[in-house]
Amino acid sequence: MSTEQKEYEVFRSGATWLRADFHLHTKADKEFRYDGEENGFVSDYVAGLKAKDIQVGVITNHNKFDTGEFKALRKKARKEEIFLLPGVELSVNDGANGIHTLVIFNDEWLADGHDYINQFLNVAFEGKTPSRYEQENGRSSLDLLTTLKKLEGYHKDFMVVFAHVEQSSGLWNELDGGRLQEIGQNKIFRRRCLGFQKVRTRDERDKVKSWFSDWYPAEVEGSDCKNIDGIGDGDPCYLKLGAFSFDAVKFALVDKDSRVATNPVQHGHSRIQNIRFTGGTLAGKQIYFSPELNTMIGIRGSGKSSILEVIRYALEIPFGEKSGDKKYKEDLVKYTMGSGGKIEMDVVDRHGKVYIISKVYGEDTNVEDSGQLLQGVAIRESILRKPIYFGQKDLSSTGEGFEKDLVNKLLGSKRDEVLQKISAQKVKVVDAVRNLTSGLGLDELIKEQNDIKKDADHQLKFYADHKVEEKLQKRLDFDTDVKQIDATIEAVNLFSQDVGRISTDHELVLSSQKDYVSKHNSELFAKLKTILETKYLSLISHLKAWGQDNPAVQQQLTDLQTEMKTIRKGMVDEFAVIERKLSEELKESGNTNISSEEFLALKTKRSKAVNRIVELQKQKDEFAGHQETLLREVKALNDLWHEEFLLIKFELEKIEKESSSISIDSNYKGDKADFVDTMKEYCKGSGLRDATFQRIASQYSDFASIYKDLDTAKQHFGSNPQLFTDRLLENLESALTYQVPNKFIIKYRGKELKHHSLGQRSSALILFVLSLKENDVIIIDQPEDDLDNQTIYEDVIKLIRNMKTGVQFIFATHNPNIPVLGDAELVHACSFMDEKVAVQSGSVDAQDTQKTIVNIMEGGQEAFNRRKEIYKIWKP
Repeated sequence: MSTEQKEYEVFRSGATWLRADFHLHTKADKEFRYDGEENGFVSDYVAGLKAKDIQVGVITNHNKFDTGEFKALRKKARKEEIFLLPGVELSVNDGANGIHTLVIFNDEWLADGHDYINQFLNVAFEGKTPSRYEQENGRSSLDLLTTLKKLEGYHKDFMVVFAHVEQSSGLWNELDGGRLQEIGQNKIFRRRCLGFQKVRTRDERDKVKSWFSDWYPAEVEGSDCKNIDGIGDGDPCYLKLGAFSFDAVKFALVDKDSRVATNPVQHGHSRIQNIRFTGGTLAGKQIYFSPELNTMIGIRGSGKSSILEVIRYALEIPFGEKSGDKKYKEDLVKYTMGSGGKIEMDVVDRHGKVYIISKVYGEDTNVEDSGQLLQGVAIRESILRKPIYFGQKDLSSTGEGFEKDLVNKLLGSKRDEVLQKISAQKVKVVDAVRNLTSGLGLDELIKEQNDIKKDADHQLKFYADHKVEEKLQKRLDFDTDVKQIDATIEAVNLFSQDVGRISTDHELVLSSQKDYVSKHNSELFAKLKTILETKYLSLISHLKAWGQDNPAVQQQLTDLQTEMKTIRKGMVDEFAVIERKLSEELKESGNTNISSEEFLALKTKRSKAVNRIVELQKQKDEFAGHQETLLREVKALNDLWHEEFLLIKFELEKIEKESSSISIDSNYKGDKADFVDTMKEYCKGSGLRDATFQRIASQYSDFASIYKDLDTAKQHFGSNPQLFTDRLLENLESALTYQVPNKFIIKYRGKELKHHSLGQRSSALILFVLSLKENDVIIIDQPEDDLDNQTIYEDVIKLIRNMKTGVQFIFATHNPNIPVLGDAELVHACSFMDEKVAVQSGSVDAQDTQKTIVNIMEGGQEAFNRRKEIYKIWKP
C-alpha cells in the first residue's frame, strides 16, 4: 500500500470521488469574518469543511498567504481526511478591474522551512505595502502573462484557476474577445491554466471555447466564503483522486473528462469490495478493490495470477471447455491457499447490500448475510451478477470449438431456462426410445408363450380324454377362489394407501390456500374459500373419516380371506380321497403315467401363458403408438434446440451493434465435424469409411433427421447399409438426444479470426468479451498476451475507460498501458519472497504507485527516461 494511501481510509479502494472547493478564504483574509475564540478557529474551520463534505480545499486569501495559519489548518484537516493546498487569490494587473487568479502551489514552495510563496508576492507587489494590497481590490504590479513567467522562474510546480470568470474581476469579463483569444493561444497560459471557476452561462462558455479552438480547461467550483458558514456554498465540484497531493489534483484537472464532475459517479453494479486470506502464501493479507479498474502487476511468478485464480475458485466460476492449463491453475490455487487455507470476500450486490462469501480449500463456498448462513443462493446471479473469468491464454487459445466455448461463457445464465427445458425433454425422448425398443421383441415373446400354451393344451388333452379335469374341477375351482380373494385384498390395500396419501399430501396445501387474506379482493376470496371448504376440504374430511373406519373394513376382508383358506384347508381330505380314487382308476385302466400333480401343474402353466399372452398383446397394441410418440418428442427437443439458438443469435447481434469491428456469423447445427466424429464413435471397429460419414453429414442435419428418413437414408450408408443402421439403433437413446453443436464464426474487421495473426485474433476476442456489457465483474489474467500495443490502446483501453463506471475490472498484466492509459483506480503490485506474496496498493495518481509502475513495467527509471528522450527525437 502506498504511503499516500496508508494514512487515509478514503483511498483504501483506490481513486474515489471527493468534493473540492477551489476558492476558500480564512481568518487571515480581511474580507473573512470569524467571531469565535482565537484558539478555536482552526478546529471550527475544519469542522466547517467536514460539515459540507469538503475533502479537498485550496486556501486562496486575497493577495496574501499566512504560512503559520495554513500549516495549522492542514495539520488539523489531515486528521479528518481533508486535504488542503496552499494558494492565493492574486489580483493580476490586467483588465479594467484586475483579474482574480487562483494560484495553487506545490508543497515544494514551502519545503525545508522556506516560504517562496510570500517571496513571490513581494515581487508581484513590488513597491507596495501589504496594507495596500492584502485585500480584494489590491492589484499586483504585473500583467497576466508576466505573472505566469515570474512564477515559472521559481522552477517549482504550480497551476492557476481563474476565479468567477464571468463576473467582475473574472478573466472572461475583464478581457475582450481579441485579447482573450490571443492569450488563449499562449503556451505558458495553456500549460498553467488548468481551470475556470464558476462558469454559469452556456452561451459564454461556447463563445470562449470557439476563441480557444482546440483547448479548454476544467470547470471547477469554489465557495469564495466570507465566513465558516459560507464554506461549500454554491454548486458542488468533485475530483476523482487516489492520493492527497498537488500532483494528484493537477492530474485530475488535466484529465478533466474522467476526473472532474459536478456529481460523483454512483456505482450501481455488484462488485467485490475486498478479500481476506487465512493460511497459504497470502496469509493475513487483506486486499481491497475499486468498483472500477483494478490491475495486478508484478514480474512473472510474483503472485498476481494466484490472486485471480483464488477469486475464481471462491466464486466457483467454472473453466471453459477449451480453457488451457486447467491442471496448472488448479495446482496454483492449492499452493496459494494451502491445506485448510481460507478466503473471505466482502461482496456488494446491485442494491448495495454486503455479503460475505467464504471458502476453505476443498470445501463448499458459503454465503453469509449479517452473520446468517444462506442456503441455495446463486452467487453469480443473485449476489455478484454474472462475473466472467478468463485465465492466461484463454483469449488467445483460438482452437476448434473455441468460439462456441466463448459464447457459452459469455451468455452464462441467460440460457438456463431453455437448457432446463432441453434437459427435461431429453428425458422424455429417452423414455420414448425405451418404450419403443421394449416392444421390438413382443412378437417373439407372444409366440414363445403361445408355444407354451399349445404344449400344455396337447398334454392336457390326454387328461381330458380320461376325464381327469372333470374329476378335479372342484379342487381347481376352490384354488381359483383363493387366488381371487388374495388379488382383491391386494387391490384394496393399494387403494387404501393411495387414499391416505391424497389426504395427507393435499390437506395442508389446500388449507393454507383457504386462509389467504386479500387486502383488496376480500369478497372474491371469500367465494374461493367456500368452494375449497365445500367441495374439496369436505371431501378430504370424508376420506379421513373413511380412513378411520377402513382398518375395521380391511379386517373384515382379512377375515373373509382366512375363512376362504380355512374352507380350502378343510377340503384337503376330500380332495385327497378324490385323487386316490382317480389314481386307482387310472392304475386299473393301465395309465400309470397319469399324475394328478402333473395335471395341476400343467393347468397352472397354461393359465400363466394365457395371462402373459394377454399382457403382451396389450403392449403390442400400445406399441403401435410409440413410434409416433417418439417422433413427436424428438421434434419437441429439436424445437427447443432451435429456441436456444435464436436466443444466442439475438444476444450476439446486440454485441455486433456495440462494436463496429466485430461481427459474428451463427450457423444452426453448423459443426459438421463434431457430427462426423460422433458417428465414427458409434461405428468404431465397423470398417465404414470416412467418405461414408461425410456423405451422411452432407445430407442430414443430425441423427433425428436420419432416423425419420431411415429407409431412404440407407442409400447413403455405404456398401453394407445394415451395419450403420444396426449401430444407430443400438445407440438410439444417445443419438436422438445428441445436439449437433451450433457453429459461431467471429470476424474481426471483416475477416474470419483464422485469417488473422494471433495478436489480431486476441484483440478481436477481448473486444468481443467487453462488448457484451452485461457482466458486472470481468476478471482477465494478462489480457495483453499476444496483443499489440496499438490495439490495446485504440480498441481495448478506450472501451475499458468507457465501461468501467458500470463494470468492475480485475486484470493481471505486464503491460503498462493498461494501468496507465486505462487510468486504473487501484494498482496492486505483487512480489514473492520466502513463500509469501506481498501486495503494495495505490492509484495511478499516487507517487509511490507511479514509481512502482516505472520500476516493474518500464524497466526502471533510467530505462523510462531513456525512452522518453528517444521518443522526443522521434517526435514528428
